[in-house]
Amino acid sequence: MLTSFQRVFSQLKYLIEVVFGLIFPQKCLSCDNETTTKTKGVCFACKSKINWSKPFEKEINSQILQGVNLSNVKAAYSLFYFSKEGVEQALIHQLKYRGSWRTGLLLGEELGLSISDGESDTQLDCLIPIALFHRKQFDRGYNQAYYIAQGLSSITGAPVLQKLVQKCKQTQSQTKLSREKRRLNVKNTFLASEKFKKLKAIGLVDDVVTTGSTLREICKEIISVNESIEIIIFTIGVVRIE
Repeated sequence: MLTSFQRVFSQLKYLIEVVFGLIFPQKCLSCDNETTTKTKGVCFACKSKINWSKPFEKEINSQILQGVNLSNVKAAYSLFYFSKEGVEQALIHQLKYRGSWRTGLLLGEELGLSISDGESDTQLDCLIPIALFHRKQFDRGYNQAYYIAQGLSSITGAPVLQKLVQKCKQTQSQTKLSREKRRLNVKNTFLASEKFKKLKAIGLVDDVVTTGSTLREICKEIISVNESIEIIIFTIGVVRIE
């Protein structure tokens, strides 16, 4: 009986999606062409151009872990290698500068689905989106990392807690800074809640990682509150460092 109900419900859901798609056609977040109900925001053509991280898991994990360089950080996962002028940049641009928080949800879901079952033995207490300075979040209207975390949460089941880390002051964009200037730019800019004392393992969620300076600074603050906490890093894109 349960199987029959599930089959009917699945068929009904599919029909609703088809009808909704006819009335409100979905557009690819990268090329703006119409998509099908199965492509979830990005058309098949654009998906084929994305430099997915799956073949480079060990390389990406190593790059992020070396950038953060803290023993409490146990693993790192990413959805794709970020490339300028590519589909990856178009997606991040939609997320950060075009008001498309839905892109964050979709990318977070994709990241969750890309992580194989049993790949990590760590049971996460929660997911923590990287905090924005309050003025920047007001100007943008939302924190993009929060929606990535929500999408990831829908797959992993780990709850999202967004107020355990606060950014205390505005910093300049990290985009054109050297590694050393990035480190100095974010130094002493984050504050971690005392609530971390009660947590054993958390996931930190970011959009794009380059040198890992911001993640390292946040992790250091969290570890100063709880020296034994385990941290897993989740990010949508990683900039390849040659």
